[in-house]
Amino acid sequence: MSPSRPARGLVRQTFSIVLTCSMAGAAWLALTGCESSQEESARLERAAKLQTRNAPKGLSIAHPSTKVRAVATSVVTTPEGSAAVVTLRNDSPVAERDIPLEIDVKDAAGASVYTNTAPGLSRELTSAPLVPAHGTLVWVDDQVQPTGAAPKAVTATVGEGTAVHGAPPQITVTGAKLVNDPSNGLGGEATVTNRSQTEQGELVVFATAVRQGRIVAAGRAIIPQLAGGASANVQIFFVGNPSGAQLRVNAPATTSP
Repeated sequence: MSPSRPARGLVRQTFSIVLTCSMAGAAWLALTGCESSQEESARLERAAKLQTRNAPKGLSIAHPSTKVRAVATSVVTTPEGSAAVVTLRNDSPVAERDIPLEIDVKDAAGASVYTNTAPGLSRELTSAPLVPAHGTLVWVDDQVQPTGAAPKAVTATVGEGTAVHGAPPQITVTGAKLVNDPSNGLGGEATVTNRSQTEQGELVVFATAVRQGRIVAAGRAIIPQLAGGASANVQIFFVGNPSGAQLRVNAPATTSP
């Protein structure tokens, strides 16, 4: 017997075993739903894209407003907290609502110490509810949390809002005055009345205290719900010292018919 024949037979037998095992492995993969490395990579990539798409997004203004602009800004800083104040003016004959408002608070050296572009901020901290036609709104963010040095200035970028067709709901503020609260110190009080029949939700009351033409204190209050024709008394707590200052309060409508 030639010694080479068993060797060829062994090669054929080994090949047959390998082929059989490969076929069995493919069948097992098909039955168990196992995926290749390429399929796993594609699956992970799809999951990452989905997670990115669903992740909360912060404020980003792509197109500045052509109707509403920031005409004045100021910062009130105390050891207890800081507030940014932006005066908005609507130069158009139509009221604008839900106006994106991006602020950048800077220290004395001009370095940014706070912006309101982080994800998760509430709507009233990233937008202005309403600015009337040919009118103004003094907007307040009393939740400024600076990193680093104390805030000294603020810049504002105003985005495109939504036009209000027809007259917006009229919200009036009366009886605004300074009061001394035993627990919280000097603050403000006012009565807010919804003169329309449109219920207002999350109605923001903005307040500033002005002394010798300068804003020395600023604060906000929120009325969760104010029915048409109803009134509510609000108490406003300030960042800064409003003592001896003139109190200015406004409550723009948050819901239009």
